[in-house]
Amino acid sequence: MKAECVRDLNRKYLVMTDDSDGYQTEMLLRNKAEGFIPVKKIDWDNEIRLYYDITGKQSLDKGFVKRKISYQELSELLYSISCQVKECKRLFLDVSGIVLSPEYIYMDLSNDRFYWIFYPCNKDSHEIMDLAEYLLEHIDNSNHAAVRTVYELYRRAKEGSIDAENLYEILKAEKEEEETVSQEVSDSIQNSKKAVIKEKEMHKSKIEKAIDRLFDSLKSKLAERKPPEKEFEYENFDNELREEDDIVADTEFGTVLITLPEGNSRKLISRDNSIPDAKLDFFPCVLGSRQDCVDILLNDRSVSRMHAQIDEAQGRLYLYDLNSTNGTFVNGQRIKSEEYEIKEGDEIQIGNVRFVLA
Repeated sequence: MKAECVRDLNRKYLVMTDDSDGYQTEMLLRNKAEGFIPVKKIDWDNEIRLYYDITGKQSLDKGFVKRKISYQELSELLYSISCQVKECKRLFLDVSGIVLSPEYIYMDLSNDRFYWIFYPCNKDSHEIMDLAEYLLEHIDNSNHAAVRTVYELYRRAKEGSIDAENLYEILKAEKEEEETVSQEVSDSIQNSKKAVIKEKEMHKSKIEKAIDRLFDSLKSKLAERKPPEKEFEYENFDNELREEDDIVADTEFGTVLITLPEGNSRKLISRDNSIPDAKLDFFPCVLGSRQDCVDILLNDRSVSRMHAQIDEAQGRLYLYDLNSTNGTFVNGQRIKSEEYEIKEGDEIQIGNVRFVLA
């Protein structure tokens, strides 16, 4: 499946060629398809092209560069697929038209919703395996339920015994099993507690009961003899604090910050006083305005949640635009999503935020 990204003013489109009979395309154009990315059809030199509006959305394969997929996100992903299957049936569309490749599954980071491409000519039989392998690599390994679900998905994808229509069934089966096990464990714990309590009561001797009564009596007498609590003297407490402060101030040795040599690390020198400089100590390095998704946080309204990415290969640095709204520029030239080599002295503009690579 071939696709290209193009820009039209402030909109960004994923473009694919449509050589189908046109029925499914017309159904998609004439009906509001919930969860599918809006599409328009353009006749270009006797060739039908479909323009999917992906403005402001991030592809799945770019969205989890810096973090793992949680069980909640996995659940929402598989549930979203099941919703798209129902939407296809409602509009009499072939379910195989739902594109499941991670690079063509999109997220809106403003509401964490998934959006889907419906491509009438989709014939990629390896999509589910690609998705399963991606999830296996990016799932949060600390969550056992998530790992079991993804492994089962991968196993069945490898067997060829799964498709878009029954993907969600794997998650449902896992949730049902988890609830059953949880209930069994809970019942077992409750029964064990009751059995232990009953056994203790049965074997508790008269001597033990007498000791308990004596212990309770002693606690009561001690409580009666306990002197009233002294009122807290704030003035004395403040004086003590001031004395401690004086001691700290007079201490000969203080905390020393040990700094390591910078070596060959690169840096983005800010040209805006409100934005600090940023070190490039590791790669890939994501820049944007959503803190949990990026390495370099840029608090500026012109910056998208995941705006751009800098990567390194064989000592060279490459800049990528992550489908940002306001674009990424190098020396005044707007770059596309493809890699763009950057060098020392280049001016990099992220939205309205400008840096110089040093």
